[in-house]
Amino acid sequence: MRTLFSEEDIANRIDELAKEMAEDLPSDFLMAPVLTGAFIFAADLLRALHKVGADPLVDFVQLSSYGGARASSGVVTLLKDFSVDVKGRTVLLIDDVLDTGRSLHFGKGMIADRGAADVKTCVLVKKLTGHAEDLNPDYIGFEAGADDFLIGYGMDDAGKGRGLPLIGAA
Repeated sequence: MRTLFSEEDIANRIDELAKEMAEDLPSDFLMAPVLTGAFIFAADLLRALHKVGADPLVDFVQLSSYGGARASSGVVTLLKDFSVDVKGRTVLLIDDVLDTGRSLHFGKGMIADRGAADVKTCVLVKKLTGHAEDLNPDYIGFEAGADDFLIGYGMDDAGKGRGLPLIGAA
């Protein structure tokens, strides 16, 4: 495994993202991390948002298109739905990686269909695959190569490696 983004790189970029979000989003926005991969990123982002004066409501959604494999199955499954109503809210959907774009597209559409006032998207890493060209996240942490299999900082290889404090490529 090679290191793509160090612990320091990640912390600095999260602080930058939090400042942008605090300026752009209403104070009562709903922060919606996609489980399981985005939970570490979301926790650090929430703390960074707090430092710049934002205090969003947080609720989780769990989507799956990988099912433990290294490649998407092509089908997105809703495993855990929201606990709060998104109608009339500005929702920030947060995912760990934008690869095929299926999960982000599914989640964004589901939130919009439920009457959210606005749906913004944030990804920790956008892979340069070309598959998700029609999806332009509002906030992007980093970019990685199309062939990089990402591990660490919430991203896993069959459940392993999530706790690494960096983002590596296998």
